[in-house]
Amino acid sequence: MITGTGGVGKTCLAADYCRSAADEANGGVDVLIWVTANTTPAVTGAYAQASRELELVPSSENTASAAEQFLNWLRLTDRSWLIVLDDVHSAGVLEGLWPPRRTAGRGRVIVTTRSRESDLAAASGHPFLSVGVFTPEESLTHLRYTLQRAVPAGADAELAGLADDLGHLPLALSRAAAYLDYNASCSIARYRRLLADRRLTLERLIPAVRGSAATNSLAALWDISVEQANQHTGMLARPMLELAAVLDGATGIPAPLFTSDTARNWLTERSKADRPVDEFDAEHTLATLDRLHLIDHTPGEGCNDAWLVRMHQLIQRAVHEHVPPGSSPDIRSQRRNAVLPAAAHALLDIWPDTGHDQDHAQRLRASARSLAIHDQVGESHPLWQDDTAYTLLFRLGTSAGESGDIAWARAHFDALCSLAHQHLGADHPHALFARGELSRWQSRTGDHAGALRTLERLEADHIQLFGYEAPETLVTRHNLAVERGEAGDGGGAITALKEVLAVRQRNGASRGAILATLHNLCYWMGVAGDAAEAASAYRRLIPLMGEEFGADADGTLTARHNLARWLGESGNAAEAVSLLEALLPDQTRALGPRHLRTLITRQSLARWQGSAGETDKAIAGYQALIPDMREVLGPDHPELLTSRHNLAYLQARSDPAAAGENFAAVIADRTRVLGPHHRDTLSSRQGHALCLGWAERPQKAVQALEDVLRDQRHHLAPEDTGTLSTRHSLAVMRGYAGAPQAAITELLELLPDQERILGPGHPQALATLEDLGRLQGTTGDAQAASDTYQTLLTQIERHLGPDHLAALSVLDKLAMWRGRAGHPREAVHFLIRMLTGTRRLVDPAHPVLSTINDNIAHWLNQADIAEQRHGR
Repeated sequence: MITGTGGVGKTCLAADYCRSAADEANGGVDVLIWVTANTTPAVTGAYAQASRELELVPSSENTASAAEQFLNWLRLTDRSWLIVLDDVHSAGVLEGLWPPRRTAGRGRVIVTTRSRESDLAAASGHPFLSVGVFTPEESLTHLRYTLQRAVPAGADAELAGLADDLGHLPLALSRAAAYLDYNASCSIARYRRLLADRRLTLERLIPAVRGSAATNSLAALWDISVEQANQHTGMLARPMLELAAVLDGATGIPAPLFTSDTARNWLTERSKADRPVDEFDAEHTLATLDRLHLIDHTPGEGCNDAWLVRMHQLIQRAVHEHVPPGSSPDIRSQRRNAVLPAAAHALLDIWPDTGHDQDHAQRLRASARSLAIHDQVGESHPLWQDDTAYTLLFRLGTSAGESGDIAWARAHFDALCSLAHQHLGADHPHALFARGELSRWQSRTGDHAGALRTLERLEADHIQLFGYEAPETLVTRHNLAVERGEAGDGGGAITALKEVLAVRQRNGASRGAILATLHNLCYWMGVAGDAAEAASAYRRLIPLMGEEFGADADGTLTARHNLARWLGESGNAAEAVSLLEALLPDQTRALGPRHLRTLITRQSLARWQGSAGETDKAIAGYQALIPDMREVLGPDHPELLTSRHNLAYLQARSDPAAAGENFAAVIADRTRVLGPHHRDTLSSRQGHALCLGWAERPQKAVQALEDVLRDQRHHLAPEDTGTLSTRHSLAVMRGYAGAPQAAITELLELLPDQERILGPGHPQALATLEDLGRLQGTTGDAQAASDTYQTLLTQIERHLGPDHLAALSVLDKLAMWRGRAGHPREAVHFLIRMLTGTRRLVDPAHPVLSTINDNIAHWLNQADIAEQRHGR
């Protein structure tokens, strides 16, 4: 029993089997009967006709008796026979008319049906053989074999695209090939453009082939099944299909959409039911459509996933284009104007406020995008004619951006701004909201100048509409302050946020709004260079956020994450690791292991493990995280690209060649996703250049870093931290390339800029002092080196504390250069300090203590020699 939707080739398979059976070497088939078995009279008439032709009954025998004689003959004859029952609608059609299962001779039965009702299999005694659409490879072979025109060897891409356009449906492929052969001047590319034009119908684009056995249009094939489903569901089938037809049937539509309040109201209204449609009615309709192969109603891929509804794209289009007999000429546009808002509200009914399930969110976005595309056909824009249906488009854009598709989100909100202005008016709250969201995604794509312009205009409009201190205006002023920070003006961000905070406190704003401002103020204090003060502020803020929002609230958990960051940025990487290790299980419990923020915490944990010297742990963390991010977020999410960048950076020293290849791959992906001049893309180029240096090619590294720095100065803010980092890398590589004096000059120019922008205790400023001292020492200027290391020690003690591990390393180098500068007694002083600090950290038998004592003895000896020489 061959089952499948209309157009998959069930009848062709049966016919092919008949030809093969007739040609069998052992005599083939003595009697072959083909019956179009969609009604009981048709089957009875075919049996009676066969009975007469086999001379089992006289020609005058009535139909029912003749059919019965034929069935008896099938049971008793020793001749071979084959019966094809084509297009059986239901088991009831063949009640009492099934060919016998046990026969004296060799009998075979083939049944084709669009139904997958278990009653059919039970009544016939034959199992189902499900037939689906072609695979991509089968579609390509079929088109090449079917097309009569010459197809060049390089046309496979166009043919594969055409097969995708037609959903790999065999009948559609055959008819498309016939159309192309008949219209020889129409190229495959032009035909694909015609298919994409929703103003043209399937009946025109994939017409029935004149002179062929199959004379029905594609739409007519499915109309038969739709009407059958309508009869079984009280006329609910077609309205259900109308909803599904405007959603993404390929990705899968979550089945709860069809039982939502909005969907059931739609079914009630469209079917003109005499009572409200309930969930049972909707579920029964889905099951009926599934049994008739008009949809596939299947479990989701995950154990917690809701069932999904999938629908072939050509069935969707046929339903969308359906025109009942006697309808008005504009019936399609009327139906479109009604179904698009209904589908939008049904999607909103099942769209959760939080996006814990990324797969579910992706399916919702796919169907929302389908609605957005349908809304763009013509000039009416039905989603915008409804009071709130268009808000689905806002939900779509925000969800797409947060999932990583930031370039699409920016373009989407750019279009929404125009549509909102056109349909709602410039001063409508949702029109203003669209502009705010546009600025958000402009910023995320690196267009900070564009985001600032958008927000400055929005602020002016808010002030005019609501006043300077109105809550709506303060939200925009708050966002503008943050964007100033993103554009490189950390000081301006802090000043503006303090002004917003003062207004909110003065005007009695909600505690939540005040804490949100404080949260951002803490963050930008850290970005502006005062990481230690930012960490202190977060320590004070987190308990307040826990009281207001709850310990498991997203904002509270994010504040804990930021505290760890600024502790790490202030030099306390080990404490940052400890805090993140405590945060991760709380975030996993509250948000789930696949939530974006949980994944980002794992990323941060690996980052600070690397900074704390736990390189192997950090690399293992990234290697476990990256496939999880790829699965949950997709291959192009910016956070996944950041993790890949960070992993390459960690591997750069130990395996610069492999790290360079990984950086090259990240650069290619960031260029494609974020653009060539995004700060993250430029950062990866910097990392790739450093790999050249670590691979003993410092001249190449210098050239590459000079190129990166030029692009950063042209495309980023003047005081961007990425530019400062590249200046540092360039100076270091210039030193490795044999120009230490030039490197020293560049580091001396860089240091005041870092201390002004980042703060004197920032890790980048401390690293510059470290490299400056090292280069001064290698050029023989021991006095300058010792002075630089003295400054470095002072900064570490001031900002990280006198007992910080970094201070011990600096004491060692400071002692060496003070001694070489002619001050051996001072060298001994610093080494004694180092010995005291080290004894607190290691076992008394640790060899490092012996090394320090040996160095003390060496410089004591040098001091004695110097004093003796001086005395003589």
